[in-house]
Amino acid sequence: MNNMVGAFVRFQKNPSSVRYASAAIISTFVVLVLAGAVVMRLFDSDSYPTIGSAVWFTLQTVTTVGYGDNTPTSTIGRAVASVVMLVSIALITVITAVVTSMFIRSVSREQDAADRLAVAETLARIEASLAAVNDRLDGLATSTSALSNDNPPDEP
Repeated sequence: MNNMVGAFVRFQKNPSSVRYASAAIISTFVVLVLAGAVVMRLFDSDSYPTIGSAVWFTLQTVTTVGYGDNTPTSTIGRAVASVVMLVSIALITVITAVVTSMFIRSVSREQDAADRLAVAETLARIEASLAAVNDRLDGLATSTSALSNDNPPDEP
């Protein structure tokens, strides 16, 4: 169980990692399949005499494959199967949304960093250009001042 929690912690710290996202998704589905199988085995033991048959049914249900070769016969078994179906569909939707938003957020952060770097580089070029213009203006002002001191205006 700690390993599964660790998968989510690693995914939250580095959401752009496909490896961590995959580990989080797989961990969630493993827990859902095993928990669903245990519940099916407990509440519909006539239809699922072994944990293996319960796991097989739950795996088919969670993946929405549902071959139909193994269906619950009791009312409680069907109710549990319905809950597993609804939870798995909701889970797929939520996981897809979370993974997508994490990827988008990660890409957005990277893009923001790249934009800030580009702006900083542009500002540095502008500052260097302004400094060169100021130097040239100072040079012209000095030259003009020297010329006016060498040739005083004619007095009448």
